[in-house]
Amino acid sequence: MTNRRDFLRQSAATGIWAALFQPVAGACESAGVNRPANIVQTVLGALDASKLGFTLPHEHIADGPYFLNKWTNGGRREFTAQAIEKLKLARAAGVDTIIDLTSYDVGRDIRFLEEVSQQSGITMIACTGQRFFPPQYPGVSMPSRTIEGLAAFFRKEIEQGIDGTGIKAGVIKIGIVAKTPTELEVIGLRAAVRASKATRTSIRIHNRAIDRAADNLIGILNDEGMNPSKVSFDHSDDSGDPDYFLGLVRRGYSLGMDHVHRGLKPGANPSFERRADCIKLLIDAGFAGKLFLSQDEEFGGSLLAEEAQDFRSKLDPKDGLLFTTQTLIPHLKSIGVSEASIRMMTVENPRRFLELS
Repeated sequence: MTNRRDFLRQSAATGIWAALFQPVAGACESAGVNRPANIVQTVLGALDASKLGFTLPHEHIADGPYFLNKWTNGGRREFTAQAIEKLKLARAAGVDTIIDLTSYDVGRDIRFLEEVSQQSGITMIACTGQRFFPPQYPGVSMPSRTIEGLAAFFRKEIEQGIDGTGIKAGVIKIGIVAKTPTELEVIGLRAAVRASKATRTSIRIHNRAIDRAADNLIGILNDEGMNPSKVSFDHSDDSGDPDYFLGLVRRGYSLGMDHVHRGLKPGANPSFERRADCIKLLIDAGFAGKLFLSQDEEFGGSLLAEEAQDFRSKLDPKDGLLFTTQTLIPHLKSIGVSEASIRMMTVENPRRFLELS
């Protein structure tokens, strides 16, 4: 935490923080905006990307307060305190940074994310974007149903801040639910690309890998002129098809391998072992630089008593945010994955992905 505060003070002194992500007329690319390429945006402000450390790139922390109606151990204060203590355990296990992919339409509470980051010592990066179309949460409506309108909304959360707080998004998340995107999902994906190109912010895509859904999205991305190196297809390990994986990474796309724990369920297909073997296969083929490891945890639900948890929380790993460090990585090492490859997937790849390059 001390390093982060020092950096923010230095940034303010040099004018980086004052200049970062200020609204501009037109696209940033065409306006010639010059932003430091090694900066990432966290909920506590701008941060040198080299300080991110070990990063979990697909988790859900910001929706924690959504579960308060099922919390029986007090109110928000007690819930937040428990969340902080659990996050401290992840910090002690070596997790430095979490990319939170909870968008506005699925319960994001940006002040909660800010508070638990401050108190736990874990760097948090918030997202803009959209998960389901249309939103399914009470009282939430889409800001727009046009490409231009959604792109403007995403840019506002990146350049100006989220929910009037000044806390800025550092990544874009788009959810495509089925094998083939709906018309509205296509609008959302195109809007994400345009916001990405205007702000240099990378995109993480929820996709149904079991049906090779990314194959149906590449044409849209190409049509919009999206740089593949700034796109990750998450939940990719739900497919056990090496040809599918190789077809994506050879085009320059990254893969989020963040459902590996689901392979531990009885009768799961692909199995845990198959998912891990596919990671190694890609590493052996020279694509360690295109992989991310995470566990897509519904963190707030994990704080509830088991009888109060919903179906999604019960899909999460028993060791929660510790699964990657305590279960997956030891297994990968046991099947021959090197320390250098582990570091690339957990430290170097997230850093490069998030930099404003």
